[in-house]
Amino acid sequence: MYTPLDPSGLDRPGHDPVRSDTYRSSLLRRWLPRSFYARAALILIVPVVAIQLAVAVMFLQRHYEDATVQMTSNMAREITLVRSRPELGEPLEIAFVDPPDAMMTRFWDLSGRAMRDTLMSRFPDLVTIDTRTDRKKVRLGFADGTGLMFSRNEVSTANPHQLLVLMFGTAILMTAVSFLFMRGQIRPIRRLARAAQAFGRGQMTDYRPSGATEVRAAGMAFLDMRARIDRHIEQRTLLLSGVSHDLRTPLTRMKLELSMMDSAEAQALADDVDAMERIIDTFLDFARESATDERTRTEVLSLVREAVAMAAPGRDLRVTGIPVEADIFPDGMRRAVANLVKNALRYGVEVRVSMQLATSSIVIVVEDDGPGIARKDHMEAMRPFARLDAARSNTSGNVGLGLSIVRDVARAHGGALRLGVSDLGGLKAEIVVPR
Repeated sequence: MYTPLDPSGLDRPGHDPVRSDTYRSSLLRRWLPRSFYARAALILIVPVVAIQLAVAVMFLQRHYEDATVQMTSNMAREITLVRSRPELGEPLEIAFVDPPDAMMTRFWDLSGRAMRDTLMSRFPDLVTIDTRTDRKKVRLGFADGTGLMFSRNEVSTANPHQLLVLMFGTAILMTAVSFLFMRGQIRPIRRLARAAQAFGRGQMTDYRPSGATEVRAAGMAFLDMRARIDRHIEQRTLLLSGVSHDLRTPLTRMKLELSMMDSAEAQALADDVDAMERIIDTFLDFARESATDERTRTEVLSLVREAVAMAAPGRDLRVTGIPVEADIFPDGMRRAVANLVKNALRYGVEVRVSMQLATSSIVIVVEDDGPGIARKDHMEAMRPFARLDAARSNTSGNVGLGLSIVRDVARAHGGALRLGVSDLGGLKAEIVVPR
């Protein structure tokens, strides 16, 4: 809980002005809107409102009060003259009427208040004033029982609200025009944000830089970055595919030569060659799927069930979840789920597969009852060729690329791979992709 700032303690030992400034800035940020559009609107509206309020206060003070006081002072002289010489009432347009029973003025009538205070100061025997019964007339009541009535226009300006209406109407109109202009300036920023978000999800949307010079520069930088990333991915895929193909010939020759040898060392070398072939096959499959896979609208639960059946033929693994469609890379997602299921079956006996729906994402969960992975090793486990311990070693055919490929597939969808502890006691792997 924050404590109030004490200005008297600025020189006390232990006082930190930087922390005080940070505290004030954090309070300011807490009340500021989040979006750029709302902040720009606030920057536009606050000065306009401040100017309007300043002008309105000055106008009300000078026009309503000063002008009303001056006109009421002139009317007071005429009232004094009519009270001494009643025959002058008609020429001066002041009529004798019954006095009002009480003070009757509207609380928002600023000029009426100024008029009342001026008349009360000029006439000590004035007891009642009525400006509410008839808005165009003013009725006065004196202590001697006489009453006077005159036109309200004699003590206040006619139609004083017109300037205020014109002022506020112009402000609203200009604010609306500014909002439309500002909306047009922010639209290119939103288009850039949508293009960047789509690219983060593995989608290539049509984007052309537009708007102000700074926004165009940011758009061109984004297009250059996207092109470089695409070239890097393409070069990596071609490199993996080329190297894998080139390695097949010497590996085949090595297998033939080792098959003619009968020593124990030859068998160990043959096992190493088989492991290298599995690595090459994994590279080729991943490169092939990355090059040919296209994002399509797919029913995810059915795809997960196909992946489970592909990874565990003959096993009756139940998949729970709610059917939902999403734009995904079907081949990549199928391979990612299959890799997780194979890993779970390799290290555990009981495997549980489920699909959960969040507000804006789909979570595919694969759990096992195996030895699991320590929390401190989660990031290391997702690195290529990572084998952490004997429980997850290479003796059962693991080449250390399963989780790495799953993470790449999740990132291609704009999602992530999360590792945790399952209720079954083993590893819990979650593929999180946007809906």
